[in-house]
Amino acid sequence: MLRPTVRRVLATMAATSTLLSLMVFGSATASAACPSDIRYSLTSSAVRVPFSGVPIFKNGPGGHVSATRSYSGTATYQVTAGAESEVGAIFAKAKVSISASLTKSNTTGTTITYSHNIGAGKYGHLQYVSWGKKVNWKKYQDTPQCTTKQIGSGSINFPTTEEGWYFWQTSS
Repeated sequence: MLRPTVRRVLATMAATSTLLSLMVFGSATASAACPSDIRYSLTSSAVRVPFSGVPIFKNGPGGHVSATRSYSGTATYQVTAGAESEVGAIFAKAKVSISASLTKSNTTGTTITYSHNIGAGKYGHLQYVSWGKKVNWKKYQDTPQCTTKQIGSGSINFPTTEEGWYFWQTSS
């Protein structure tokens, strides 16, 4: 993909070439335009993608919370903003530029035990999650006038192949 300044230089060179041929050979049709191109900009942050079919455990106040995961469940991508039709393109680009461990769906069936102390007077919660990525995207189109315009944006939570227990505390 060419940067806008390079595209403008190339368009100017094409226009100059057309003008030179007009001066040397007589008539010619003048048409200089930048090639139209679609591109994406991606950023990411950590996100927890919950597994379906696995309950959230709560224990307390105080003490200890422990869970053994022997459920089977699936964590799948979630479009939180933007068009569902962009998932394939965003996933392909994010898998290369953000993390090779991204997946559209993570199905698990392993057993894992997790224990955590709960602070006095607090409630402890456990949830089995995929340690995923929230991918924010913007879609751009380069125009024939050598400008760029944003034509879409959104965010998608993708699970990864990494999974485990997430613990948090609340006062109620």
